[in-house]
Amino acid sequence: MMDKGFCFDEQSFTSLFPFYFIMDTQQRILNFGPSLKKMIPELDINDSFDRFFHFKSPIFLKNAAEITVEKLEDTLIVLTVLNHSKTFLRGQMISYHDNILFIGSPWVSSIDELAEKKLEMTDFAIHDTSIDMLNMLRSLEISNNDLKYMVHAITSQKRELQRDKEEIKKLSLVVSTNENGVVLTDLNGEIFWVNEAYMSMTGYREESVIGNTLYRLGVSKFTDETILEKMIEAFRKAEVFDHEVVHKRADESFFWARIKGHPVFDNLGNFIEYYTMIEDITHEKEMQDRLKESEQRLRSLILNLHDGILLEDENRKILLVNQKFCSMFGIPVAPELLIGSDCTNSAEESKEYFKDNTHFISRIEQILTDKQPVLHEVLELVDGRVFSRSYIPVVIDNVHKGHLWTYEDISLERHFQDSLNNEKEKYRRIIENMNIGLLEVDNDDRILMANQRFCTMSGYTPEELEGKKGVDVFLNEETKRLLTEKSQLRRSKISDSYELEVRGSDGEERVWLVSGGPNYDLTGSVIGSIGLHFDITETRNLEIQREQLLERLERQNRQLNEYAQIVSHDLKSPLRSIHSLITFIKEDNDKEFNEQTAKYFNLIQEKVEKMELLIQGILAYSKIDSPTSRKQLIDLNDLVKSIESIIFIPCHISLQIKRPLPTVKEDPFRMQQLFLNLISNAINYNDKSIGFVEIDVEEEPQRYIFSVRDNGIGISTRNQSRIFKMFESINGNEKSTGIGLNIVKKILENIGEEIWLISEEGVGTTFYFTLQKYDKRNPKS
Repeated sequence: MMDKGFCFDEQSFTSLFPFYFIMDTQQRILNFGPSLKKMIPELDINDSFDRFFHFKSPIFLKNAAEITVEKLEDTLIVLTVLNHSKTFLRGQMISYHDNILFIGSPWVSSIDELAEKKLEMTDFAIHDTSIDMLNMLRSLEISNNDLKYMVHAITSQKRELQRDKEEIKKLSLVVSTNENGVVLTDLNGEIFWVNEAYMSMTGYREESVIGNTLYRLGVSKFTDETILEKMIEAFRKAEVFDHEVVHKRADESFFWARIKGHPVFDNLGNFIEYYTMIEDITHEKEMQDRLKESEQRLRSLILNLHDGILLEDENRKILLVNQKFCSMFGIPVAPELLIGSDCTNSAEESKEYFKDNTHFISRIEQILTDKQPVLHEVLELVDGRVFSRSYIPVVIDNVHKGHLWTYEDISLERHFQDSLNNEKEKYRRIIENMNIGLLEVDNDDRILMANQRFCTMSGYTPEELEGKKGVDVFLNEETKRLLTEKSQLRRSKISDSYELEVRGSDGEERVWLVSGGPNYDLTGSVIGSIGLHFDITETRNLEIQREQLLERLERQNRQLNEYAQIVSHDLKSPLRSIHSLITFIKEDNDKEFNEQTAKYFNLIQEKVEKMELLIQGILAYSKIDSPTSRKQLIDLNDLVKSIESIIFIPCHISLQIKRPLPTVKEDPFRMQQLFLNLISNAINYNDKSIGFVEIDVEEEPQRYIFSVRDNGIGISTRNQSRIFKMFESINGNEKSTGIGLNIVKKILENIGEEIWLISEEGVGTTFYFTLQKYDKRNPKS
């Protein structure tokens, strides 16, 4: 290579410009330096310039086709090496023998980048300024490593500092959101930080608190000076304190506060500040005062009880005793003077009061040893009095803390015991001679007891009946089957009434009306049954005779009217007598009867009442077809109000009229029976804690559609066709006779109206029925 007197061979030129390349006017690479080949291994002779290079600067050159010597003269050339990320060549281009020569070097910014380009320091020309820059970068890299280490250490310290700041921030947040007041004070007691809770609690503003002291802010005329001195002394000694004091508010009112102080120390153990928490305990104090009042009232109540009360601690020292106890045992000392006295020898000292004084002492020792409750233990005194003693061990947190003794003077009750036994015997004789046959059997139907009336009815003596089965004594094959079914009902705790055809000891056939119910022991288990027996043979014969005489009349009227009159005449009067007699017995012996006897009488009374309801229903039913029925105008609103006044509506059930009811022209008695039975039915079959009966009406051109809706037990679909039948009671309600809805349907059918229902079991029932409108233009309608 030669230029203006200079001549370089290829090796010399390469040592000066190791990254050169030459390309012709068709942009083909004709030759290149070895360092360029090392940096771009895929570069080869005759390769296209555009395949490997792109002009980054000057920006006016888009591709090699635009290269001219004129454009490149005195211009810095920057080439991007394609397919080599972040690799640039920096230099200049000159014309050389109709070709273009590029001389320059790579643009390297770090030692690491030099390695990435697969270059070394020896690949550069010695005069290349990049050598100096790379050496400087190497020095900088060493310095950077030291700097990185320092930065890493500083970063670690910053992270630790940041964690500390976050912890402080969390603690600050906890303190700030604490429901209790929190203040921080310096060594002089001056507040330098306070949370919102304290200002909300006291009504002070922050500017009034900061720089002030708790003493000046919180002390009022009600604050206990002694407690204040203790708090100040603890502060001076850097000690923890916890006291309850009265704290003043900004408006001069006050509240009870629990103030807890904690000194704060630095790492060297130096006292640097005080952390104080203020809790509003006004409500707690009020509750304590109320508790004290309650304790005082309870104490006063115990002291004035009718029973003698003695409360001892675990060492048998008296904690509480009332005047009644002192009076019962003749102690001539005021009760309060006995507090603290030792009761260890009290049994020995008072044993002369009791008949069996030896047992009295041993029994107390046994009770104190067992430490088990004793209730109503009877003690007889030598002066004729009788005491009932109870003992309750006082246990707190599973630890025995004392003994509670109560003594009740039951002398009057005991003195009345003999009288009670005499009364029981008297009434037993009355029951035995009542006009009702009473029979008690066990679960195997073996007769346990028969009163005198039953013996008279059956013709057998008590000795002939007791231990025998009734089915084997006076029942025929048909009635044996019926009685077996009824016995199964008793074991299922079901009571009912039925007629029984029997054979007396003389062989004569008789008919009895039996009301039977299960008999229970003290645990509630069925141990048999008790039956009340009425001889209705005469009534049955009369019924048959009357039915024969009235066969010419309508079948339904003949059955109901005559049967109702017979029942009314032959059963209602004795039932009322029975009911009255049982009521007198219960009233005279309300306190003397034991629970089982009272239950027997209640069962008898309930069955008598149910039979009377049945008779009343039959009587009402019999009057429906009465030919004396007369229509008149009836305000149904007044009618419902009158019904509401004569029937019993429990307090948890409400009777409502949704819309005003119209005036109709019908028979008053039948309308009363219609609404009475529907309302009573809705009330009797309502099992909800809050029940209702709602009466409503809708108007049509010629008639009204009434509805009686309730939220009671509802009626299943399979039973809806049965409820209007005579004597059908699908739910076994004690108050149900099975007649009411049959009466309703018959009333409506007799006047050409209809009734239907919609019901959902467990939700409620709605009965719908129609009544014709009253035509004012035709008063005779």
